[in-house]
Amino acid sequence: MSKLPIALQLYSLREAAADNFIGVLETTAELGYDGVEFAGYGGLTGPALRDTLQQLALTPVSSHVGFDRLVNDFDEIVSYNQTIGNKTLVCPAAPRQYVESVEGWRIFAREMTELGKRLADHGIRLGYHNHSFEFNKFDGCYALDIFFAESDPNYVFAQIDLGWVLHAGVDPVKYLKQFKGRCPLVHVKDFDENKKQVDVGCGCLDLHAVVEAAQAVGVECLIIETEEYAESPIASVRQGLVNLRKALE
Repeated sequence: MSKLPIALQLYSLREAAADNFIGVLETTAELGYDGVEFAGYGGLTGPALRDTLQQLALTPVSSHVGFDRLVNDFDEIVSYNQTIGNKTLVCPAAPRQYVESVEGWRIFAREMTELGKRLADHGIRLGYHNHSFEFNKFDGCYALDIFFAESDPNYVFAQIDLGWVLHAGVDPVKYLKQFKGRCPLVHVKDFDENKKQVDVGCGCLDLHAVVEAAQAVGVECLIIETEEYAESPIASVRQGLVNLRKALE
């Protein structure tokens, strides 16, 4: 079985990226990551970013773009991502107005499906990334399950953030297995038993089980994301990569 590529969600290095975006891309390549997931583009033009990615042999795996921007800046986002060679967009969280009720989640699911259809016309697919609040229950069902049941799997995929599933007290490996064929990308982040975020591979997330489940489900790429750091952001994403690579061996 071929080894899964590993990408970095650049939000992990957000402070450095705000100072020197190209420098962060260079560092990511030097560390040995295969690709990147964007959370902003450092003010670079599409052609400049495309050329930089090609020079560094980094694959643009996906872009996190907020729901309001997806709706309001649709043409600009499509054009930019087509220019850089990225064919995957992910909504990083549901807007607050949708998350308080079953009906809100259903409306959001329908709106995401419509967006997914529009993006598909441009050769771009759309996913949704969870935190832990989507494991609030309505009528005994997780909000996230309501959302994925109501959205069209042809147009809205799951980007399961395994760390946030763990944080919510749900078994991340078992949960991931429900999304066979619908989860091309996962976020790998880690928490300890006190729900404190730690470097990937240093907490409660079973990386070997994650890798097995990811391959069974049809995950195309593992994406490391860390927002809190034992030592420093770069040390964190370096350690996470080492640990995840070991699990892939």
